[in-house]
Amino acid sequence: MRKRKIFFSVLIVLLTILVTACTQQKSSSKNTDSKVETKQNQKTSKVKNINKKAILSNLKSSNKKSLTYYALGDSLSVGLFSNTEQTRFTSLFAEDLRNGTGKKVIEDNNSSVGKTVTNFGLPNVQNVIVADPDIVTIEFGTNDSAYGVDAKNLGDFITNLDSLVSQVKSQTNAKILLMTTWSPSDGKYVSNDAIYDREIKRIGAKYGVPVVDLSTIWKNNPSVTKNDLGYSQIYNIQKDNFHPNQLGHEKIAKLLYETVKNQEMK
Repeated sequence: MRKRKIFFSVLIVLLTILVTACTQQKSSSKNTDSKVETKQNQKTSKVKNINKKAILSNLKSSNKKSLTYYALGDSLSVGLFSNTEQTRFTSLFAEDLRNGTGKKVIEDNNSSVGKTVTNFGLPNVQNVIVADPDIVTIEFGTNDSAYGVDAKNLGDFITNLDSLVSQVKSQTNAKILLMTTWSPSDGKYVSNDAIYDREIKRIGAKYGVPVVDLSTIWKNNPSVTKNDLGYSQIYNIQKDNFHPNQLGHEKIAKLLYETVKNQEMK
């Protein structure tokens, strides 16, 4: 009887030791798995960060020695009322891209005074695709908003801008920048502009396209639209206090460049 008690006591001790050892092994295994998983997540995060280059960095690291910048828009992109064509925002932005990438940048400006995305932007989409640009600015809404915010006009704008962005994105490798409307700080169509801007931003979010918000320049800042009201020999038209002056163009170019410098690819 005594021998049996001793036997069972030894057996219980051995089982206790065995259970403790198994528990420690499982705990050690979990910790090891956790460490491996953490390292894998860190590696994945690093790879993602490497792949998420800013637009400017992506342009700079491409194999191309020469880049094409395509500007599609209305009178703002034409250059009204910069001091010279060379100092309009599109040309200043092209120069910034040259300096930032160290590459030759060709500016292909296809813009027209008084136009909208419906009567000019979308009809020119094939010209954009054929040009096969590396970067595109799409600047519409200012004239569109003047037609009103009724279902027909706003609806046409939304449909046609969406189609324009969709086609450029799917049929080219271009980096696209959408631009919001322009107005003097006390402009007649400021309330309309806000509605159109909201739709521009929505379409930008839909396609993963950065939106350059021009209202951050002109809101409460009459200095960027103050012109001398003389006749522009450069653009063969009477100046006004609606379009950006030289300061306005410089600020637009700067905002565009800051966007490509800081905005990650999507």
